[in-house]
Amino acid sequence: MKNAIWADALRCFSADGPIYVAGCCSEPTAFLNALENDPDIAQKRTFTGVWIPGVNKRDLTNNGGRTAKSIFASPTLNDALSSGRVSLLPMHYSTTFNWFRNDANLSGGIFQVSPPRDGHVGLGMSCDFTPAVVASNAPLIGQINPAMPDVIDGPRIPIDRFQYLCEAESPLIEYEIRPIDQVYDAIGKNVAELVNDGDTLQLGLGKLQNAVLSSLAEHRSLKLHGGMLSPGILTCLKNGSFDRATTGVALGTRPFYREIAYEPRVCFRPVSCTHNANLIANIHQFVSINSILEVDLFGQGNGEFLGEKQITGHGGLLDFIRGASLSTNGRSILALPATAKGGKISRITPCLNARVPVTVPRADVDWVVTEYGSARLKHATLRQRAENLIKIAAPKFRDSLARAWSRRDFTEFN
Repeated sequence: MKNAIWADALRCFSADGPIYVAGCCSEPTAFLNALENDPDIAQKRTFTGVWIPGVNKRDLTNNGGRTAKSIFASPTLNDALSSGRVSLLPMHYSTTFNWFRNDANLSGGIFQVSPPRDGHVGLGMSCDFTPAVVASNAPLIGQINPAMPDVIDGPRIPIDRFQYLCEAESPLIEYEIRPIDQVYDAIGKNVAELVNDGDTLQLGLGKLQNAVLSSLAEHRSLKLHGGMLSPGILTCLKNGSFDRATTGVALGTRPFYREIAYEPRVCFRPVSCTHNANLIANIHQFVSINSILEVDLFGQGNGEFLGEKQITGHGGLLDFIRGASLSTNGRSILALPATAKGGKISRITPCLNARVPVTVPRADVDWVVTEYGSARLKHATLRQRAENLIKIAAPKFRDSLARAWSRRDFTEFN
């Protein structure tokens, strides 16, 4: 689809309201290429979407006077954030889905789809937020990508719902997970000890998911219900530890996409299903497992800031934590390496920096896991919380953490 044709297609969008541009594997590559080649086709427009740090690496605001609204900060958007071209929305996944559907006043939506079949197209590897845009009645432009697999079980959209459909083949975004190191191997094994046969798990993206999945080979009758899955789930389905998986997005390699699309035990569902706390509450033994950047001795979690710089967003973290708290025999687990910067800094700290917003309130935290063990905070007193967390801190920081807590003197850590 040439630049001039994209400019013509965009005329079906109203001048008011942001344009939704999908993230993950639904990122409309052909449109973004045209935007880079000719900034005038969407001059001074505002975009919005859920662009995953480390996955979606395009800045839609780098030319043409464009701006954006995003729920995630990322290295890609550093310049745009500092210059004010991108505004951050501190919203959970569930809130974001409802905002797209009801309150964002979208002027239109652009995303990739699989080739048509029976008068419909599928959303392939990424059906997280786009169904909200479809339900909003905003005009739609779809990039038909022959490389996008048409999954067995996922949402489908009638062709006549689109104002424009164009075919443009482009490689799907791939996500390579770094090898599991010794620290994450230990974390994965400690998390696995808190998992029981028959549990339904939610796992965050990245090394933690891979480390946990590799530690669950001896478990049985597990299920996955979450926002994202990676290649490790295929191994778990094949070795019998998992029975089925429900996800919004798959992220991995192209061979993984081809295989997961036709796996009958995997279904793709939108955020309104995967992150619905009421639905999760009715899943027996639901266990949420997610990474966190820092935890203080009160139990507060920082999942967004390195130092005083925001590097990500809330995501679906609290949707899953709060759903797990309502599930019968449910649990939530926050996992993190005990140290950062080569062991020079403790990620368990007496108190979060006053200039860093709290991502997970202390009343929502259940289990915290490091490579040194696990600490239960649920139903624990303030003193018990601190004592339990100090036990799983790196040994060389335990005495100083205990001193700081007993004196309530946190200056040496800030």
